[in-house]
Amino acid sequence: MRFQSIRQHKVLTAIVSFLIIILLGIGCVIFFSESLVRWLAETKASEALGREVSIEGELNIDWHWTYTAVSIENIRMENAEHYPEPDMLTIENLDFTFKPLKLLVGKLEFGEILLIKPYLFLERKTEEDANWNFSAAKNEDDSGAAPDDRHEFPVIDRLELKDGKLVYRDATKDINLDLDLNSVSGEGGEKSELTNFEKGFEIFGTGSLQGEKFEIEAAGASLETLRDTTKKFPLYLSIVMGSTKASINGTFEDPVKLTGIDATLLVSGDNMADLFYLTAIPLPPTPPYDIEGQLTKEGGVWSYNNFNGKVGGSDLSGSLSYDTSGERGFLRADLLSNVLNSEDLGGFIGLPPSGENAAPEQQEAAARKEASPYLVPDVPLELKRLRTTDLDVKLHAKKIDAPGLPFKGMDVRFDLQNGVLKLDPLNIILADGTLDGRVEIDAQQDVPPVSLDLNIRDLSLEQFFKGTRFEATTKGIFGGKIVLAGVGASLAEVLASSDGNLAIIMAGGQVSLLLVEASDLDIGQALPLFFGKDKSTEIRCAVADFDIVDGLLSSNTFIIDTEDSLLSGAMKIDMSNEVIRAKLDAKPKDTSLLSAQTPVMVSGTLKEPEVGLEGKKVLSQGTIAVALGTLLTPFAAILPFIEAGNDRTADCQALINNAGINNAGS
Repeated sequence: MRFQSIRQHKVLTAIVSFLIIILLGIGCVIFFSESLVRWLAETKASEALGREVSIEGELNIDWHWTYTAVSIENIRMENAEHYPEPDMLTIENLDFTFKPLKLLVGKLEFGEILLIKPYLFLERKTEEDANWNFSAAKNEDDSGAAPDDRHEFPVIDRLELKDGKLVYRDATKDINLDLDLNSVSGEGGEKSELTNFEKGFEIFGTGSLQGEKFEIEAAGASLETLRDTTKKFPLYLSIVMGSTKASINGTFEDPVKLTGIDATLLVSGDNMADLFYLTAIPLPPTPPYDIEGQLTKEGGVWSYNNFNGKVGGSDLSGSLSYDTSGERGFLRADLLSNVLNSEDLGGFIGLPPSGENAAPEQQEAAARKEASPYLVPDVPLELKRLRTTDLDVKLHAKKIDAPGLPFKGMDVRFDLQNGVLKLDPLNIILADGTLDGRVEIDAQQDVPPVSLDLNIRDLSLEQFFKGTRFEATTKGIFGGKIVLAGVGASLAEVLASSDGNLAIIMAGGQVSLLLVEASDLDIGQALPLFFGKDKSTEIRCAVADFDIVDGLLSSNTFIIDTEDSLLSGAMKIDMSNEVIRAKLDAKPKDTSLLSAQTPVMVSGTLKEPEVGLEGKKVLSQGTIAVALGTLLTPFAAILPFIEAGNDRTADCQALINNAGINNAGS
């Protein structure tokens, strides 16, 4: 009994001593709390972060057993070394209340938190060098993972910030964001003006991103909801950057960890290339677009499923996923267009989108390009963008709307890995035939090497005259091959430096006699065709074979042989200045009093070739050149100058063999 009494006395003494210590501690905190808190903030926080943390204004604590109010002025945390801004974080005023009795059971519960003029400056110089990497935590496990039990987070009844400022600089992605932020919190039962659910918090921001006006609005449920991982968190987010608008409306399974998302995503704007600033995904310039789909997330993979909408005059649908779990983002997409407008494809080769669907500034750029004396676009690739993200994108266009050209459809795969972009396979259905092959661009180098290997297979000459009076009398199949390699950041630079070979052949077919005779070379034979029924003449063979050296195309063989005439000669095309020079002899196979036995001359530029007779007034933009455009250059514009006759015939098979394109299509 005595032993038990002594033990009870010791326990009671220990308890009383502990209570005295607690009371003394509380007394010290009450009387010396401001100095103690200031010391903890400036000493312990600085040691923990490896940065100087200071409170340069007043610090007041108003103690109450229910809610204790704290007010702190001019909080400052210095920036990392070698960064221009002296401070990473400043807060003019921090006011908050908390429940002191909860501290006795190891819990931290806040009533209200108000931040006035908080300023946060974030900057990344390289992938490894960012000012939010704190030196004191380098050797610790700093995975940044949130705890599985969200109840470990402090309780916050109300959080509000006024006149906030966020500055974000990222040299790796060339991002410059300046944002002014304000927030409000709703009371129980009050509905949000942005959403149809009960107001928990709303935040508004305005500023600039890449010099463009930037706005952000967000609304969600109460902050208390964030502490329960079993509850889905409703969230609305709207971002406006220049003409680009994106809005998300749905639920997050765990918004702190972002483990699951099920929301509607609407995206619209004047140019899809501008999405790079929000997604780091390199996309070509496009006309205005408007797309809607379902946004989901599982692990590190974001998915945009069953989206559909319009891009310029084209429809676009499909699904895509964006994996952010690796060192580089990876985009995988399957895209479908039922009707693809050819005017919307210009961005793939450096042309601005054109037509009525283009944005005003794009129409102005298209007008400037139209006024330019050059045909080939000279807009450089965005090499840095091609180095940021990998992608595997497949596009299937069931139909291509291209007035004046017989495009039918297209299948192409864009494969971008570590800065090397491949269009492989590339398959365009054109004039009942195909243009297929591959293109490769190595954007790892500042002056990227570009290679191209294309086959022209079984193209119908008749399709190029569809809808004209020459359709019934023009027939035949032609093919060819284009192989070249060059260097440059734009298509113009690549072609001006390229080496390779170009060959086009045609064996068998027909061409309108009116086209042959209506070039003022033989007025006597052309006039009856204008007033009577048009006829056709057989094409025995047509071969154009060019070597390409440092951007200069020089013809090895250039012959067009019909049953009535033979045209042969030499041609050079300098792609560095897009100048064409040729002298061709037209040899009639019969005699005509009004026929011209004078060599045909071709001169001028690719955009405005001039065709005429040696020593005579040059004719600009002949009938056949207008009909075929530049697709069949160089020999398409020469067809009207073929004269009539029947005694000269080229050995077509030998010419084809010499051109080395037997399998290219004929």
